[in-house]
Amino acid sequence: KPESYTIFGKQTIAAADGTVVHAVDGLPEGVPGTYRDPISLTEADGNSVVVDIGNGLYMLYAHMQPGSLLVREGQQVRKGDPIGRVGNTGRSLAPHLHFQVMDGPSPLSAEGVPYVVDNFTVTGRISSPAAFEEFETSTSPMPVDPSPFAGEHRDQIPMNLYVVTFP
Repeated sequence: KPESYTIFGKQTIAAADGTVVHAVDGLPEGVPGTYRDPISLTEADGNSVVVDIGNGLYMLYAHMQPGSLLVREGQQVRKGDPIGRVGNTGRSLAPHLHFQVMDGPSPLSAEGVPYVVDNFTVTGRISSPAAFEEFETSTSPMPVDPSPFAGEHRDQIPMNLYVVTFP
């Protein structure tokens, strides 16, 4: 059940000021461990929001719970404003928030761009991509190894497979 995942239902917040240019809501939750098929490319991000943050950059928040979006197209958001709640919609194996900064408003045609996070704490690391994939479809808790980079970080991007928390 999606409710079995710690992240399910957690609030998502705007990472920067901007204008909502795309919002999709009402797509159903998927069953963890399986892809919802068939699914169109336009539904792959599930319930999602795209925010124009200026200078040709956009933020994507994807796979949110149906009925949880708190923003609409044309709405201004400020850093820290609630956007919606984490779900398991679209092409997703488990509840999670897909977040990326990209160079265009369409996740289908834009390229992801590097960005930094103001502040986060590394709490551990998943041992390998294979371990992540094995546990992604499992009901068992994913093992988290200690990280040599544990602790507070500022103005960096968390690396792949690192487990982090945000203030």
